[in-house]
Amino acid sequence: LVILRPSDGSSGHRVATRPPENVNRRATTEDLLEISYIGKVVDTGNIFDGSAVKINGEAIPGRGNDISVFFVLGKQPFGQFPPGWDVGLEGMCVGERRRLVIPPVLGYGAAGVPRRGIPPNATLQYDVTLVSLNGLATPQ
Repeated sequence: LVILRPSDGSSGHRVATRPPENVNRRATTEDLLEISYIGKVVDTGNIFDGSAVKINGEAIPGRGNDISVFFVLGKQPFGQFPPGWDVGLEGMCVGERRRLVIPPVLGYGAAGVPRRGIPPNATLQYDVTLVSLNGLATPQ
């Protein structure tokens, strides 16, 4: 368990990880990551998002029923994913699973995302698997 503290002194961003052994290549800024994930609100346990999640039987708009999503680490548009992902996914290797517990300051803050079921000042939990790194789906 790694605890990272935001610079404002608020509660930490926790990353639980057990990386595969003998891996030399880990995710860094500007790498293309393919991940599968599920996102929950910690206080309620409600699932609000996921790479293959349906909410009320409906696919999440814009996901096209994909089972994974792609993004560039450290370069996604503001609000697409919480800023805590850039911190929590740094150093992952293909096949690794992590549980990210993201405080509001590294999530969606005081505004939340009500249309997605994320209340203001919510702590979020993401269970993430790195499927591929720069298009390679085997550990390097």
